[in-house]
Amino acid sequence: MREEHRSASVRKILIIAVILNLMIFSSVYADMDISSVERLFLEGQYDKAERAAQSLIDQRSRQRYELYYLKGLSELKLNKLKEARESFGTIISKYPASNRIFDAHLGIGDSYMLEGNRQEAAKIYNDIAVRFPKDKNIALVKERLAAEAIPGNADLKPNAIPRSESKGYISVQVGSFKNRRNAESLSKKLTGRGYGSYVELPMGSGDKLYRVKVGRLNSKEEADTIAAKLRRDGYNTKICDASE
Repeated sequence: MREEHRSASVRKILIIAVILNLMIFSSVYADMDISSVERLFLEGQYDKAERAAQSLIDQRSRQRYELYYLKGLSELKLNKLKEARESFGTIISKYPASNRIFDAHLGIGDSYMLEGNRQEAAKIYNDIAVRFPKDKNIALVKERLAAEAIPGNADLKPNAIPRSESKGYISVQVGSFKNRRNAESLSKKLTGRGYGSYVELPMGSGDKLYRVKVGRLNSKEEADTIAAKLRRDGYNTKICDASE
């Protein structure tokens, strides 16, 4: 009888401990919003970003598709590849009209690439090329296909950078931002003025900037010409090679 009483007391203590931990967890993330999660991600605090995103999702915050996207990116960085696919898959299944559909498909492809499943990654990347041929970030897919020497879709090959040249192209950077929306806004403005603009996402753990670039060029002379035109239009420019 005394043993049963002791077991019941232990269970009560464990339950109280769980409740207290949940209360602490909720209070830590109670004042967070999407920008806070994005800041954690850009600071390289991927585990905190993942937990904060999930907390806001559980609170039924607005723009949950954006939270699932940040959660998926964090899981990629943490090498939680299956979980990342689930987060990106939720965007595709539940928020098909959101502006993260392209990114969600790309994230799934990247998860397979990081897993070493190049065949499945190629299938996803080529599917993206067919579904979203005019997306402003389609160049990211071309880069992945070229850099890994993955056979691409026939419609994609003429514009892809060959593996031997993938490290040698030159681009003109027009701006860099910590906030993705600001980068996309500038890229959209440049595209509207006839420039082939795109946004490069932060890739390294210490990289916090979304870079707005124009062109993937084979010579510095071409880059100089475009940079001069951009400067005449009032933009600051920086000529970059593929490593920048």
